[in-house]
Amino acid sequence: MTQASDAVDPLRGLLDSVCSRLAALEASVGISTPAANQPPTKSPAPVSPTKSVAADNDSPAILAYDAHVQKVVKPIADSCDALEGMKNMGDLLQEAWAGVRTIVVVASFAKQPSDIPGELQPHLAPLQKTLGDIRGLRLDRKYDNHCKAVMEMVGALSWIMIRPPSSTPVSFVKEANNSAQFWTNKIRKEFKGKDDKHITFCDAMKATLLDLVAYITEHHKTGLTFKPRGVSMAEAALLAQANAESKEVPAEKAPLSPGRRSSSVRGGSGGMNSLMGELAKKRTQDGSSAATGLKHVTRDQQTWRKEFQKTQGAAPAAPKIPTMTKKEEPKKKLTGLPICEYQDRGHKWVVENQTKETADGVITIEVTDPKQQVYIYNCEGITVQVKGGKCKSVIVDTCKKSNAVFESLISGCEVVNCKKIQVQSTGICPTVSVDKTDGFLMYVCKESLATTSFVTCTSTEMNVSFPDENGEQKELPIPEQFVHKLVDGAVQSSVSDLYH
Repeated sequence: MTQASDAVDPLRGLLDSVCSRLAALEASVGISTPAANQPPTKSPAPVSPTKSVAADNDSPAILAYDAHVQKVVKPIADSCDALEGMKNMGDLLQEAWAGVRTIVVVASFAKQPSDIPGELQPHLAPLQKTLGDIRGLRLDRKYDNHCKAVMEMVGALSWIMIRPPSSTPVSFVKEANNSAQFWTNKIRKEFKGKDDKHITFCDAMKATLLDLVAYITEHHKTGLTFKPRGVSMAEAALLAQANAESKEVPAEKAPLSPGRRSSSVRGGSGGMNSLMGELAKKRTQDGSSAATGLKHVTRDQQTWRKEFQKTQGAAPAAPKIPTMTKKEEPKKKLTGLPICEYQDRGHKWVVENQTKETADGVITIEVTDPKQQVYIYNCEGITVQVKGGKCKSVIVDTCKKSNAVFESLISGCEVVNCKKIQVQSTGICPTVSVDKTDGFLMYVCKESLATTSFVTCTSTEMNVSFPDENGEQKELPIPEQFVHKLVDGAVQSSVSDLYH
């Protein structure tokens, strides 16, 4: 027995090392297994859907974010609950901050992708749903200023999409804080000396945004921080989810006996005892083991040795098979969350950051008042159709490959900083202003031919399409080249001969 035990000791040490490495690998990916000889634990209570994924405890950005939420987000939620008219607002605010936390956690595992907005887009769905629920709340008119202040505050959560050189997250949140204070100052003026709950709400909102500025300044000053040697975004999402599950369902540790090594406790199937038991099952009655019959590998056959590599040389590389790679089209770099909403202040419809993926290609807006105007900003590959009759104006700003269709306008249509834009008027459009735009086509209906005028500046490839006397559609270029002459001390300009 002593000789058998001595023979097994080297194998025991090797198996201990294997178990230790397996345990370390399981811990790194967030998989926890029960210890040997331990009864199974009870299934955990269901996790709330609003609970965000957990990050590595060693991540300073996540620890600081949790402290930020506990310090200021919970008080602003409590102040909303204290106001009778702010129903469900507190829970929605906490869900919104939890949605941002999910993205910060994923970024703590992932390396920085080449297209940050495109890679983050799938992870924004919970946050976008929560923000939509906040916008959809119908509160008493007494709380109009409160609701507008909250909308400015949650707009600051788009800091995760902001990166230089367009802007910085810190300046973006500071601007949101200034906008929110415009409404909280009205609340303070209305309820000062009457109801301290409203003043507490204003103080909590200001503290939340200022603390968010401090958090971003410390951990995300130039944009959302990624892990320098991290994995891809898809793998990071899986790691974050596995890490969250391991923290939500912690495995109970079995007590260690005094003479037992801790490295042998954790194992894929019950530790060292289970592993030795599996090997014992392989032994037959004649003494044969699992290794019986295996061919001994001599030293000259161990190709991993240096001397073998020097004498034999490196193994020839396998021939590479040429593969056809599909060239990926560059994705739209959004700078904020997709928005399509009506804002009471200014009587304005706002369509921002929309693409074919977020809007299914077409967005329809129903105007109900001629005072309303439509503002389309930073969109690509979509068509915005304005229905309901006459409205004040339509403005298209910083868009690409997009279309705008409307009926009659009181003021006119403006196109600024755009590329490849088409605009169609089915009614009267008095003026069309085109500024810093490359590629513009305007469809004018028969009723508007006599009234429509164009004002252009630093723009190229401009055309206008209209029906002629026979009812056939005709397209002409809008002049870009002019001839200037000095006549009697004044400058006289005329269209170049290219357009005659």
